[in-house]
Amino acid sequence: MKKTLFFITLILLGLKVASQNLDCKDFKNGTFIVTIEQPSRIVSKVIRRGNNQTEIILEKAKELENSGLPNKVLLKLNWIDKCTYVITLNPAKSKSKGYNKFINDNGGILVEKIKIEDRCMYYRSTLKIEDESIVTYGKMCKE
Repeated sequence: MKKTLFFITLILLGLKVASQNLDCKDFKNGTFIVTIEQPSRIVSKVIRRGNNQTEIILEKAKELENSGLPNKVLLKLNWIDKCTYVITLNPAKSKSKGYNKFINDNGGILVEKIKIEDRCMYYRSTLKIEDESIVTYGKMCKE
């Protein structure tokens, strides 16, 4: 009888853990792996603490190697709502001044959640440059 009760408890606990759904607040703090496939593949490790984010590039497509894209970027997050935020770069703490100035002069990068599935948030990011918008899609997964 004790073994049966133990197995039922174990199964119920497993179902509870498996059924936990992540929401936007689960992506506000912690360590994540971010993957962008288009227009060029970039994989980075993101560390978030409050409104601060450090992004470390782990892998980038060959065509980006001489693009001036820094390997480590310090960012500020301005939360618009629980799932939407604007990324700006901190030029005082970063080595790539030109890249930072370009992003910040254009109002930052708007990031909007598309969906959360398993341990990942799929998102759309938009950078507006004059009358044009550059849109990329990515995936941020809890590490």
